[in-house]
Amino acid sequence: MGGAMAERRDSPYVWVTWITRLLAGEHHCEWAAWFRAHHKNYAKQPTDFDLAQWAADHADLVKTRAAQLQADGFTTTLEDQNKFTLKGASGAALGGKPDIVAKKGDRVTVVDCKTGKQRDSDYFQVLTYMTALPSARYEFRGMEIAGEVAYKDRPIPVAAADLTAEVKGGIFKLLERVCGAVELQRVPSYSECSFCDISAVDCPERIEVAPSGDHEYLAPF
Repeated sequence: MGGAMAERRDSPYVWVTWITRLLAGEHHCEWAAWFRAHHKNYAKQPTDFDLAQWAADHADLVKTRAAQLQADGFTTTLEDQNKFTLKGASGAALGGKPDIVAKKGDRVTVVDCKTGKQRDSDYFQVLTYMTALPSARYEFRGMEIAGEVAYKDRPIPVAAADLTAEVKGGIFKLLERVCGAVELQRVPSYSECSFCDISAVDCPERIEVAPSGDHEYLAPF
């Protein structure tokens, strides 16, 4: 496959969604997150994903949930209004953009809207936002922060108590590995590679053909 090789970043940068499936145990290839953290303008794998339809459905869900929260007395900010960059002592940065931040008194609810099926990684995405926002945005410091994943059929709350020291530690340990200088191990599999936008230009171990099926063997038992 043709195309230019990726450019090296001046310092590591991680977008929240690059690590959430790793945190949830849904994905195992930490190399993909490491590569994105250290490189930009890489050759993207072609996809038939209908981005325009997803964007329309997502925007509709965000507006609907925001209106419901406003009716409950919350003030809301949406998407680009909530964008943040949290810089670490090493110079690495974590970036994100919660769909909705809803405030009422000293309470803040961080909401991410999902048009697909429920995944554990959605829960970890909200927990990561809850971890980063008080440090990245001055206006949230000292406030009680909870979360929510809003699906089409219902919102699922993420309690403030869910953000334990263990969860925070797991997030920061993964960020330390992903932002580190040592290249992490590739764990290629068709299921993960199917969702990965890093092409064979930069990942020659990429698996693009589905396995033909399981084989039966006669085991000695």
